[in-house]
Amino acid sequence: MAEPKREVPPEVALQRLTALAREAGAVARTDAALARGRARLIEEVERPVLPLAPRRVWLIPAALAPLLLILGLVWLRPAARLSYRIDDVEPADSYVLAEASGATARFSEGTTIRFAPGARGRIAAVTGRGAQIHLESGAAHFQVVHLPEAEWVAEAGPFTVTVTGTEFELRWQQERLEVTVQSGSVAVRGPLVWGGVTLQGGQRLVADTGRRELTIAGPRADIDASAPEDGAPADAPAEPGASARIDAHAMADAPEPDAPARVDAPARVDAPARTGGPAAAAPVPQSYRERVARGDFAGAIADAEARGIDATIDASPLPEIAALADAARYTGRNDLARRALLAERSRFAGSPEARSAAFLLGRMAEASSPAEAISWYEQYLSESPGGPLAAEALGRKMIVTRTSRGKDAARPIAEEYLGRHPHGAFAGAAAEILGPP
Repeated sequence: MAEPKREVPPEVALQRLTALAREAGAVARTDAALARGRARLIEEVERPVLPLAPRRVWLIPAALAPLLLILGLVWLRPAARLSYRIDDVEPADSYVLAEASGATARFSEGTTIRFAPGARGRIAAVTGRGAQIHLESGAAHFQVVHLPEAEWVAEAGPFTVTVTGTEFELRWQQERLEVTVQSGSVAVRGPLVWGGVTLQGGQRLVADTGRRELTIAGPRADIDASAPEDGAPADAPAEPGASARIDAHAMADAPEPDAPARVDAPARVDAPARTGGPAAAAPVPQSYRERVARGDFAGAIADAEARGIDATIDASPLPEIAALADAARYTGRNDLARRALLAERSRFAGSPEARSAAFLLGRMAEASSPAEAISWYEQYLSESPGGPLAAEALGRKMIVTRTSRGKDAARPIAEEYLGRHPHGAFAGAAAEILGPP
């Protein structure tokens, strides 16, 4: 028995008829041609529809691979560098010197930093997530927009304030740091706060490195800075809202905490009184590094002067000389700082500290001797072309050159800077130098 013919869908038959009609118009209409056409027509219309080949599933991920690669590259691409304006004007360089009316830096993602009248600072290391703000002296009010993965750091003297999204005021003057948090939270690290302390909204920290005192005021204001000696209990808790005063002398022998301290419960740390018992052993002389870590800059300098500056610099190891140089810089003793930095370079030539000393000598010479500052920056760049301070050294060399010798003299340096650091902190100043006169 013959197998029944498969029924052809109407749409398929119509497509075949259309194709045959087009072919028929291209041949001569003879009887033979018509007969062949009729036979082909019947054959095409009645030809069964073959099932489609199975889909090749593996082609789908292969086709999507380029799209996924493109999406990955877009996702992983570094965020565009934030832009900023100072008093609604593109800044010539990253240095900020607030006049009588102050100065306001506004960043493209919404963060605002208001420098108080007379304040001096610098906006450095601007990225797509934030920036580093160096406050040299005076006060600044920060309003940082809270964004995921934001990276904002404020530096004042030897202290570092890490910020995510918050509003706070920072003040640094005469070895005294003040941090007042209006909202959000910040983490403060530096002398007197070894492992760091977290401040919440409504709290205020005052770190007086000269007197070696740390005070935190505000709701639940305190810090667990160290444990009392001999296991003695701490003083009675203060009332909520009172200030906690931490005497740095009592903290001198306490171990450094492994994690940042958090302001949680009222407490006060004081040196316990000792009565009776055997006489205490004579204190071991403390190193300059220990003194500087505690914020005792004046004590380090006084000890060096008591020993004799020349003898101290000639006999001390490199870490001690570097610490003495830091103590001198933080207290404005530029004469002593210069002697210590030069000793680093002469006694320990080739060391990382000696190379960094060239940069610091350049920073110290900018105001009094631009030519000397440029020379020191060139020295640092020749010794550390890829060093951590290379971008800033080249940028500062460019700014000092423009200020002291004019824009034309600074053009080659600006070209070099943009070639090496197209997104660096001094890129805006370099572009301005290379722009139309």
